[in-house]
Amino acid sequence: MKKIVVILAAFILALFVVSCGGDSGNSDTNPTEEPTNPTEEPTNPTEEPTNPTEEPTNPTDPTDEPTNPTDPTDEPTNPTEGCTEGETRLGETVCGSTQHGKLYQICKDGDWEDTEKCTCDPGEYPEVCGYYGQKMWFTSTSKVPLVGDLAEGWTRTYFHIVQEQEQEKVHIKATYCNIKIDNSASSILQIIMPQSFADALGTADKESVMAKREDGTFDFTQDVFWEIRGIDPNCYGNNPAGYTLPTNQNDPCVQDWDNDGMPGLTLNAKSLTTSVLSIVEKSSSTIYDGNVSEDGLKINALVSWTDEQKVLYAENSMLKTGSENQIKDNSDKFDGIANFIEQVKIEDGSDCAYIVNNAATIFSPDPVTLK
Repeated sequence: MKKIVVILAAFILALFVVSCGGDSGNSDTNPTEEPTNPTEEPTNPTEEPTNPTEEPTNPTDPTDEPTNPTDPTDEPTNPTEGCTEGETRLGETVCGSTQHGKLYQICKDGDWEDTEKCTCDPGEYPEVCGYYGQKMWFTSTSKVPLVGDLAEGWTRTYFHIVQEQEQEKVHIKATYCNIKIDNSASSILQIIMPQSFADALGTADKESVMAKREDGTFDFTQDVFWEIRGIDPNCYGNNPAGYTLPTNQNDPCVQDWDNDGMPGLTLNAKSLTTSVLSIVEKSSSTIYDGNVSEDGLKINALVSWTDEQKVLYAENSMLKTGSENQIKDNSDKFDGIANFIEQVKIEDGSDCAYIVNNAATIFSPDPVTLK
């Protein structure tokens, strides 16, 4: 009986060892062993390296810049970016009889195409392309407010000039740099033009023409050029010569060009005290009997001009009449030409500050020392 109990206990112990996975079990045939588990990570069909939605192989990944053909920031593959039909720009194709010009380009069907317009083609004429400094000098007879008598007045204007050339035709962008005025009665009354006055006039587009004279020299002329200052251009349109200046500061055509809160353009008048006045102005200039140096580095010419001003506001009521300026062909104070331009080639890229700061070396001395 005791032997039967011992055998039964041994049999139960063997079953217990097998069911618990004892060392005597074969791990290769155990259906629950981790290496053969169908959900094991290495053989899992959803494993990250073989996942068809993995980031490196996703052709529609919006952040995959190198493989996204529609990336709007991919400038090299976008030939039409910034090109509007009919738009023009300066290209890189060298042109002109001296090979100093560049062809303009125009946008056609989304592509930039060279035009026939060259920035510098002097042909048989002196080359006058590029950057220049210009001094314009006016001499006038002026009826000075407060004084009442006639005085001799002078106006000196510095311009920054950029010129393009089609043989005898010269296309000019003239930017006002600085204006200074003085008169022979300035000890009694002096009119001061603040820098804001010149700045407000901006850049004017002009055209001049060269012509070869019989003696081989080259003339330089410019037809009458009108400027209406402190006035809405829509008010005179294509007829500036026929426009009548307003005298009322509330006239709808009057504009505050120098953005100082006052109508028109502001000047300062200095006598015993300094006062302010605002004006609108109508002026014209004609350039004639010019002379262009053979190398194109200098241009000198005579100037005929007109000037009309209307005072819209005067802090001192005695200045309300304004000044009456008339061109004076000969000066009582100096010999020589009384109304002229002097234009000198300067380094390309130079600006107004360069011209104003170096005026003493760029131009000849002023006929009169201005205060």
